[in-house]
Amino acid sequence: MRAVTAAVSPLLPASALAALLSAPPLAAQDQTPRALLEAAAAYCAKVAASARFVSGRTLDSVLAQELAPTRPLERLIRPLLRFQVDEENRTVTASLGTVTATAVATKNLGCVLVPAGGDAAALRARAAPGLADVRPDPTTVDWPRGERLPKEPAEGVDQRALQAALARAFVDPPGKPPIHTRAIVVVHRGRLVAERYAEDVRPDMPLPGWSMSKTLLHALLGVRVQQGKLDPKAPLPVPAWRAANDGHEKITLGDLLAMRSGLAWREDYDDADSDALRMLFRTGDSAAVYAAMPVAEPPGTRFVYSSGASNLLAFVLRRSFADDREAWAFPRTQLFAPLGMHTAVLEADASGTFVASSFGFASARDWARLGMLYCDDGVVDGQRLLPEGWVAAARTPHPNGDGRYGLHLWLDRDPDGDGPQQREWPDLPADAFHMDGHEGQFVVVFPTQQLVVVRLGCSKHGGIGLHALLRSVLTAVGG
Repeated sequence: MRAVTAAVSPLLPASALAALLSAPPLAAQDQTPRALLEAAAAYCAKVAASARFVSGRTLDSVLAQELAPTRPLERLIRPLLRFQVDEENRTVTASLGTVTATAVATKNLGCVLVPAGGDAAALRARAAPGLADVRPDPTTVDWPRGERLPKEPAEGVDQRALQAALARAFVDPPGKPPIHTRAIVVVHRGRLVAERYAEDVRPDMPLPGWSMSKTLLHALLGVRVQQGKLDPKAPLPVPAWRAANDGHEKITLGDLLAMRSGLAWREDYDDADSDALRMLFRTGDSAAVYAAMPVAEPPGTRFVYSSGASNLLAFVLRRSFADDREAWAFPRTQLFAPLGMHTAVLEADASGTFVASSFGFASARDWARLGMLYCDDGVVDGQRLLPEGWVAAARTPHPNGDGRYGLHLWLDRDPDGDGPQQREWPDLPADAFHMDGHEGQFVVVFPTQQLVVVRLGCSKHGGIGLHALLRSVLTAVGG
């Protein structure tokens, strides 16, 4: 094998360049399957662009966290990786040998990968309204709709124990890879009672939720149903399915929400040819990938976790609007603004459909606001935002989900009654439910205790001590 010199844009700090060059040379481009290089280059470009232009982070932090060479894929690509950043045109290009991928920032729609032959300028011109257009300055509004927090301490909360619990959650486990905890927020009875952030993270910094975006999508669908613009019992508006007569036409919105559509799918992030990676990083139309999958079994037969199902649901949501500008404005005007989620961004793919399986960003406070919506049964300031029963159905275990999945929500129910399987957190309240995202993103809701706990980070190898954190927080608030 031969070493490949890595180069990056002049914007990359010298410390990041040194780290990049210190990675051991592994495989050269001609020894690596092209599909893997394409997926890896697209991942690097997309993650770096969103970190830079959505979160406001540095490329140095991306190399130290998301692209740290601690897994086989990162060790493979680091000797080949080069970045080019165009701050003026707001693009990031990642190169792995002769394979390149570019992601471009849009206005309030995050970043999007430019497909082969795509028009970066046209994608950059896409725009959605900002929350400044639909709500007042959040620093002048009281929590939870704004950022102004009460000065008096919350009653019944052991602040010393709570702060100690948060501090422990930022400590890397000895002898193991760092967990890169970025933010923790605790909300009790509607009050923000504790928060802690990594040194380079601001309270208003939008951070990736990855698959927590699926619950964000569930809320958006609920708002649309409440508005009477989406009928969950109507046939799905997928043109290719209408006359298929092969089983596709029997799939319902509920089947997609419960991830029991019956379509073939591989949610694999280690195989470059997997359905999930092809959808997220090798196509410009995420919904079309899932829509084209063959029927493997009748709908409702088996639970198969699928990010493709979420992106097809995002397409269904999009089709409920007259045009894309209205669809792109919908999250900010109809969900984010009422909740006070002033930092939230849901990114769209090149076709214009939200990548609602994975590409939602929000500050830890804003993820907590989403958790509060579900803790309060879809009611905001006394007004019903989500339909009656929408949250209850999401919290109900569905057949073949082993008590662990409802409708785009993770549960902690008994999988098999008195059988051998155990709840994930048997010593925590059984009505708890949570959002769960790649690399350690969590929003955990305890409805009886009126408690929401948010943990964000970049923990590629687990070990974040979530159960211990939850147990300690519950004790500190008297739960």
